[in-house]
Amino acid sequence: MTRRGVTLIELLVAMVVVAILGTGLLRILIGTSRFVGRQDAVMDARQTARAAMNVMLPELRMVSDSGLISANAQRIVVRVPIAFGLACRATPGSVVASIVPTDSAVLASATTEGVAWRVNQTGQYEFVPGVSVTSSGNQAACDTDSIRVMPQGQRVAIGTSADTIPPGTLLYLYQTITYEFASSAELPGRIGLWRNAGGGPNEELAWPFDTAAGFGFMVSQSPDPLPSPPSDLTTVRGLELRLVGMSELIAPGDDAPETFDLRPRVTFMNALQ
Repeated sequence: MTRRGVTLIELLVAMVVVAILGTGLLRILIGTSRFVGRQDAVMDARQTARAAMNVMLPELRMVSDSGLISANAQRIVVRVPIAFGLACRATPGSVVASIVPTDSAVLASATTEGVAWRVNQTGQYEFVPGVSVTSSGNQAACDTDSIRVMPQGQRVAIGTSADTIPPGTLLYLYQTITYEFASSAELPGRIGLWRNAGGGPNEELAWPFDTAAGFGFMVSQSPDPLPSPPSDLTTVRGLELRLVGMSELIAPGDDAPETFDLRPRVTFMNALQ
């Protein structure tokens, strides 16, 4: 009897030990699963923010002074240069220009909406919308002022009413780009980043974003961006991109999606300094 009783006690003790170890192991597995799920969600949110940044930064860096057309905390419209060059001779309704070599993919995908030329007296750009651009064989218009076409560059005729652009003036062709944080089509009920180029179809670049996503405005020499645009948009010298990405799914054990707050600042490189 004693031997059998000891055996039952040992069995019960062993079962208790196994139960304790099993519970501990289960807790470790659940904790690890939650940690991995949370890390995956953070990476998802981070990828959303970085995908938006990689598209926006190269375009917004190119903006010149007065290139910000309209803005609020969730939406901006800017003139983005797509090709630079020098003005040659102008004739009524047209300006011949020598365009420096430009990424052919950029030109092929862009819609030229206007020309901006730099006024020498002020150094600021004057914008002329509604232009047409065609190849030009008028070599004499550039030879007169010793303006050559660089290898891989091109000579173009810009159809515009601004036929008073002096020869040798720096100019660029531009298209308008709109960025907006608005309701997502890919993930209904969430926020996406939309891009519109040249009045074409809207394109949803990345999703989802937190409601804190938007734009800050760097004005004059102030180190801190404003949460809303100033009344005079010409004073804006750059933007803070508030790319607060979110995860699509909620990690196990959490009650809300993870977020990743990425806030790069971009200065308008072609602005008058």
